[in-house]
Amino acid sequence: MSHSVDVLALSPHPDDAEIGCAGLLLLARRQGLGTAILDLSEGELATRGNPARRAAEKALAAERLGLVSRESLGLPDTAIGSTPAHEAALAAALRRLRPRLLLAPWREVRHPDQVAAARLAERAVFLGGLAKHGSGTPHRVGRVLHYPIHAPVVPNLVVDVTAVWPERRAVLEAYRSQFFAAGDGAPTPLSDGGFLELVEARARHYGATIGARHGEPYLCAGPLGIATVESLLGGPAGAGGSDR
Repeated sequence: MSHSVDVLALSPHPDDAEIGCAGLLLLARRQGLGTAILDLSEGELATRGNPARRAAEKALAAERLGLVSRESLGLPDTAIGSTPAHEAALAAALRRLRPRLLLAPWREVRHPDQVAAARLAERAVFLGGLAKHGSGTPHRVGRVLHYPIHAPVVPNLVVDVTAVWPERRAVLEAYRSQFFAAGDGAPTPLSDGGFLELVEARARHYGATIGARHGEPYLCAGPLGIATVESLLGGPAGAGGSDR
């Protein structure tokens, strides 16, 4: 097992990365890659839960994901990306962690922090690779993929996560305060006990587009390149390609 960070997921709040890209993180771990999450904030303004409970929940989720690292930049909830210092802090973290693949939120409109995190990631990736900007050894991320959290998208890529679906569900179940009625605080649209059913339905929808049972959608700014023709041949997901 690698102890470096090959795949890094940025999470505006604890649980965002788990909603959007836990399947890919679990697949990467199975393949011997080092995975990590960098929380941009602690989600301290969330309607439900409290700091101690949320810290325990994200630690349990990290354990179930098999992460080599989980850190927090400690940026202010609802004000992510509000000052240049935030992009400098993220650029410095990218230089220190040196991921090959970065998973960042898609530019959704449901929560302003998700929009801001997507923009922050784009700028920090660029600045982190500039030799004359900031301190530390420059690092250029090999690829950036964006994961949607709630919004429906037309993806550039769908990852077959069928093999890790039970583990992926268990990761989300770590967040009892957010997704289950027994949590602390007033009810929210996510806490009625049915949110995991929505996650399942979305995964079944995107999985169906590639002939798989469960799929995770991703978007990217440019075209996805391949190095071998074998990559075009497909596999179990979508094999056959017939609707009849």
